[in-house]
Amino acid sequence: MRIVIVAIALLGIAGAAGAEAARQDAGLFVFRRICNIQPGQNAAARTLAREMTDLVERNYPGAEMSVQTGRWITGAQNIERPVDQILFSERHLDPEMRQDFSEILMGNDEFRTLQRRMQGIVDFVSCTETEFRERP
Repeated sequence: MRIVIVAIALLGIAGAAGAEAARQDAGLFVFRRICNIQPGQNAAARTLAREMTDLVERNYPGAEMSVQTGRWITGAQNIERPVDQILFSERHLDPEMRQDFSEILMGNDEFRTLQRRMQGIVDFVSCTETEFRERP
């Protein structure tokens, strides 16, 4: 299992430093999506994970994203018949920054190509999403 974390500091306006520090004290906003990997697609999922984090690292310094493969228990997972899964995780100062980052990614042709490739690798019906604040 390979974990790749891309650290991104989305810093804005000069007066926002105080508000930013207060938000960091409250913990970063985390978004996670776990999806089942289609049977026989583990290698392709690992490759896709590397390509996704490489794209973010190369084009969007300041975003924090990781992708890993493994097994987690979700609503779409039968404990008696576990399946391999892929976990996409992002960390942001607040939910608005996540929305902005998502819009930027969706405007990137290379990212959209990766999204299309996921159709044969990931079972989208099985995806489970969570959002939470990290503890400081």
